[in-house]
Amino acid sequence: MISDDALYVYDVGGKVRLVDTVPWATRDFEQTVSGLIRRECGGKAVMIVNDMTDQLFKGGQRIPKVGPMDKANVVARKLAVAFPNYPIRGALALKDAGPRKTGAAAAKVGGGLYLFAAVPMSEPVQKTIGAVKASMSSIAGFTLLPVESSDMVRVLAEKAAKREKTKSRWAVLIGQHQSGGLRQVITRDGQLAMTRMTPVTDLSTDPNAWVAEVAQEFKATISYLSRFGYSAGDGTDVFVITTPQAGEMLRQRIDVPCNMHNYTVGEAARELGFSIGIQENQYHADPLHASWIGRKSRLILPMVAADINKIYGPRQAATFAGLLLFCGAAYLGWQLADNAQAWFTAKDDLVSQQRLRINVNQEYEIEVARMNALGVDIKLIQSSLETYKTLEAESLRPLPILRKVGDALGAELRLDTMKIERVTPTLPDDPYAVAEMTPEQKAPTLKASLQLSFPGTVDPLVAKREVNDLQARLRAALPGYDVAIPRPVGDLVYEEVEGGTGMPGAQGSQAPLEDHVAELLITGPVQFHEPEVPDEVPAETPAEGTGTEGEAPADAPAQDNTAPDMTYEGAGQ
Repeated sequence: MISDDALYVYDVGGKVRLVDTVPWATRDFEQTVSGLIRRECGGKAVMIVNDMTDQLFKGGQRIPKVGPMDKANVVARKLAVAFPNYPIRGALALKDAGPRKTGAAAAKVGGGLYLFAAVPMSEPVQKTIGAVKASMSSIAGFTLLPVESSDMVRVLAEKAAKREKTKSRWAVLIGQHQSGGLRQVITRDGQLAMTRMTPVTDLSTDPNAWVAEVAQEFKATISYLSRFGYSAGDGTDVFVITTPQAGEMLRQRIDVPCNMHNYTVGEAARELGFSIGIQENQYHADPLHASWIGRKSRLILPMVAADINKIYGPRQAATFAGLLLFCGAAYLGWQLADNAQAWFTAKDDLVSQQRLRINVNQEYEIEVARMNALGVDIKLIQSSLETYKTLEAESLRPLPILRKVGDALGAELRLDTMKIERVTPTLPDDPYAVAEMTPEQKAPTLKASLQLSFPGTVDPLVAKREVNDLQARLRAALPGYDVAIPRPVGDLVYEEVEGGTGMPGAQGSQAPLEDHVAELLITGPVQFHEPEVPDEVPAETPAEGTGTEGEAPADAPAQDNTAPDMTYEGAGQ
């Protein structure tokens, strides 16, 4: 709290405590204050409250009606024009107490009513900012005591109105600070109207003189209020922070019509709903202001300055980053606790399953012993079954494949060779990759290679068409298997001949020959299973007199018994 005579350092937590008073003439001022912030206050965020007499206010400042995006720039420009030599400035939007205007009247009024405030960059302010910067603590804000205490006066007035069933338009808070100044905060309709700071005699020195000076200052304040439209009929609530004896003496001295309320600083705090702890002097009001302002999360009028922003911006970003890290650590901790709980639950389930397995194995051994006594070797039977299953899984039964291939060849085609083998896939070395593979990927496959040749008198195009037809028949007969033609009829092969170029003496050259051999490759599951056929297949009975006797059903594959077409395009060549 910046005062005219010294800097007052308060620690505001559950209670409010005056840490120390540091006069401005103190040697090594910044090091002393920064040490107090670090050691006595634990490096908490610092709220700088200006309580000096050097505060400038300009009320009733109207701005033109502009869009929401431009309002901040217009207010900043008017604020700079109003206080060109004061770098610490702020603007507070006020509520218009008059009747609401619409249409042309609203356009004439403008965009809004503002209270402008400014503070010079004096030596005490520079020293305070330097001390906070040296302490490495963050700045919670820079503000003015009268503005931030105006809502405290409003709360006191609301509580008094509720208790006395009368509502006053004006409210005045009077309290002497430890610097010796008498601070008066005056509000109208809950908004700051005026503030005064004047020196008075200390109450503990001469109570009579203090009462006389305070009464005189209050009368001067009432006379000032006449400029703001004050009327005795509006009602005035006066709240004085003093001792009960001095309050009663002041009540008798003030002859202005008003509702006077006397509080000690502790009683005022309790009236506001909090406690400030035990204070040395119950008539000093600045601990009450410090506690009220220090508890705020949002200021009424934050003052803006370049020197303050140099500290406020980076440290606010660091605080926000620290908050994010804390939230991330809290989330990870929650996840860790949740996973630990799941792990402990799984561990308990595993122990239970292991105990159950032991009990089941014991019962199993008892039953095996009982069956052995009857002459039945259970373990031998189980081993035989496992061996049978293994042999069945490893066995290769080619007869179903051979039968399907024979049916597909028909009476015209003959195979030269047919090779059937069981192919086991090569699994990767990574066990995790093996675990992600499907059972079909890990299962062995059947590979059948068919080779057939055609006479040299058969045209290659005709032979190729025969091989393609055979491929189609095999695919229809072997659903689930892939039938490919890696070597079609008509591909060129090379044979070493003498004089391949036709020139004498050319040895070991290659001459192309047409290949009349075709190769088909069948791949698929090791065991072939016939596709399931429904028990009852509905068939349409042809009407009498229509159709031919022995005609195949409409959905049966057509059989072509005609001789293959031996003609092809370009046969004349």
